[in-house]
Amino acid sequence: MTLLPSGPAISSLPSAFAAACRLSRTEAELFERCRDALVRRFGTQRIWLRISGPSVQLPRVGAAEGFDQAEEVARLASGETEVAILAEPGIAPELRRVALPLALGLSVVLELRSILLERQGALDDAAFQLRALRQVARLLSSVHSSEETEQLILDFMAEVFFAWWAALYRGVSGEGEYRAKVYRALRDRGTPAPIPQAGLDAALPPGSAVSSCEDVAIAALVPEGTELLVPIDAGAERMALMVLGPRISGKAYGRAEQELAGTLSFAAAIALKNSELVEQLHSAATTDQLTGLLNRRAIEDRLQAELSRATRHQLKTTIILIDLDRFKDINDTLGHAAGDRTLVEIAGLLRQQCRSLDVIGRLGGDEFLVILPWTSSEEAMIFVQRLQRAMSERAAQLREPGLQTLSLGIAEAPRHGRTVSSLLAAADTALYKAKRGGRNAAEVAEPA
Repeated sequence: MTLLPSGPAISSLPSAFAAACRLSRTEAELFERCRDALVRRFGTQRIWLRISGPSVQLPRVGAAEGFDQAEEVARLASGETEVAILAEPGIAPELRRVALPLALGLSVVLELRSILLERQGALDDAAFQLRALRQVARLLSSVHSSEETEQLILDFMAEVFFAWWAALYRGVSGEGEYRAKVYRALRDRGTPAPIPQAGLDAALPPGSAVSSCEDVAIAALVPEGTELLVPIDAGAERMALMVLGPRISGKAYGRAEQELAGTLSFAAAIALKNSELVEQLHSAATTDQLTGLLNRRAIEDRLQAELSRATRHQLKTTIILIDLDRFKDINDTLGHAAGDRTLVEIAGLLRQQCRSLDVIGRLGGDEFLVILPWTSSEEAMIFVQRLQRAMSERAAQLREPGLQTLSLGIAEAPRHGRTVSSLLAAADTALYKAKRGGRNAAEVAEPA
């Protein structure tokens, strides 16, 4: 019969079990190392472990030989996991006498394992959050348009939480609802329905924390299948709403995910606010404040770009310089406010008559410029006739009396000029020819 080790040898087992716990990568490896420790201490291979639990099922840890005659000498449970120690009949009685310290050692293993897994999970969560925040930092370090920023926010939120679907909602002015501005899904799913703005803001006011949609009032407002609702607020201003569906892993959005979503939403709000401010600054620098058209600098930049493209591809580009006839009379008789209203009316009329690829700008005063890409001067006359007809039809609708007529100068590149200055000069000459000829007319420039 194999002699059992003395008490001190048995007392060293917990440290051996602890080392096994520290070195093992999987549950199977952990219990194999624990069995090896028992084999070394008791000098026999006829020792086995049997483990059952929600995460692992190992009917036998050890060699198959002799297992069918093995006897159980100890059993311990830690939570839902249960471990049994078995040995051959020859040493089972003696091994059973030291079952208590053995059970204690394996109990230490299970406790250490659970603590290590918990701490490893916490470290993984922390590393995951750091990676997500690093993504946000990259987002905030560069300036994007509102549309690009919305898409970036949607993408990194959906990927951070591994959601089957996600939608970024934004408020629609005057509509009283939030609508899905950008949306992505890994499975076929229709575009999420709008969310009533007043109802959602009452249930989840600006400044509220992330909601898991357990609140019945909120769940009734959001799309079916929503599991996390993330307000994206800048102080008291609601910038957007992020709606997340179930996670691909099947795991619920726990407290850690909700806290991370709250941190990311703060950064997302800053990114959206920055993009809007940049667009406002760009608009202020390129837009005529009164009419909303491009200002002189912006329209000349666009004309330069169109001329460069026309030269590369050997295309024609035509410009039309437009001046309101006797506009000074309106300012002198009805006041500058009436003159401003007339300019706004004319700007609106130009927008209606232009194609989507055409460019309109206000050069200053009562002068406007229209760029017609891929258009000859002869083809531009179609636009001129349509514009003059629209002016006549709207005579009764304009708010100011004494409807203005238009004088127009037309110049085509490269026939009338190859640069911005030469083309504008040609159109200006044609414009004043139209004015000298009696106004309310259009003239084409002379060849350069």
